[in-house]
Amino acid sequence: MTDASEVKQKFEEGLNTIRALTGLTQADFDTLKEAAPQAAEWVDELVKLFYDTLFAHPRTAAIFREGERAEREKTLRNWVLHIFTEANDNDEFWKEQARIAFAHIRRHVTNEIMVGIAVKTLEFVHGKVIEAFGPEKGSQVAISFARVLFSVVGLTAHGYDAMSTLAFMESTGADADLTDMLIQQSVNTIQDMLLDE
Repeated sequence: MTDASEVKQKFEEGLNTIRALTGLTQADFDTLKEAAPQAAEWVDELVKLFYDTLFAHPRTAAIFREGERAEREKTLRNWVLHIFTEANDNDEFWKEQARIAFAHIRRHVTNEIMVGIAVKTLEFVHGKVIEAFGPEKGSQVAISFARVLFSVVGLTAHGYDAMSTLAFMESTGADADLTDMLIQQSVNTIQDMLLDE
């Protein structure tokens, strides 16, 4: 069984890497707070686009249970408004994002789904903030939103990878070095299958 403190340390290392690479700081959350009144005007349009997109694709539509769209829309609406109005770069925020990440992992919201819908979301937000604030200020708001969004996506992707590796190690008894070697061998095999002419 993997040591809980080791898992927590690896999780924190992943989060720190994500934040360092995106450049996310408290200044981004402050920038978003300045744009909160405008975000409140278009959040419902964003939520509709988000779920119209997911429900239009058979693979992503299959994630949802019948009749739950209204509940999911409310959750997303609250998350977006929270990002613009209350969120800060602190432990409380990141713990909540970790809970959300685990909820996505449980629902089989895979990394490519997270990245794909994040791009669609950012494209929408970018257009709205440029329209509201003009190119200079709008770009600042869009960049801040992108840093938060892709940090959350990165956290979920990191969680997916960590959970997959941990589950494999615990079910097989393989250590980290053996697991990495097997992954690398699988990469070579799959690459050959996909790219072989």
